[in-house]
Amino acid sequence: MKKVLLAITLLGFMTACSQSDDKTQMTLDQQVDQLVTEAKFDEAMELLDETSSEEALKLREDVHLRHGIYLIYNADPSQMRENANNALREFIAVLELNPDNEKARAEIEQILGIYRSFPDRQPAEDVLEQLRDFGFQI
Repeated sequence: MKKVLLAITLLGFMTACSQSDDKTQMTLDQQVDQLVTEAKFDEAMELLDETSSEEALKLREDVHLRHGIYLIYNADPSQMRENANNALREFIAVLELNPDNEKARAEIEQILGIYRSFPDRQPAEDVLEQLRDFGFQI
């Protein structure tokens, strides 16, 4: 019985060590993708803050884009205005990294189109200023 318990304990320890090793062997891209999949956008950005490689810049662009999309499509309807403003901020961050990102521009246009359908609604003033800087017609 002691041998069985020892074997089970040893097997559990080896499994835990193996999982830990797997995590340390993941590429930066894989680590970031896992965090984004779990909607841990801040943690993904913190991980990217630790490096300044070209890969990290592309990943940063992707995280901002995916976070913006997440905010729009997973929004609580009662928080839609706040989520739309935050999504626009994320898309602006994408454009700051890559002004030619067509997906971010399309998402911004889609949100602005929704705002245009409501006569007395518009994004937050700080967002409007940044959007104008990127050439968007409000």
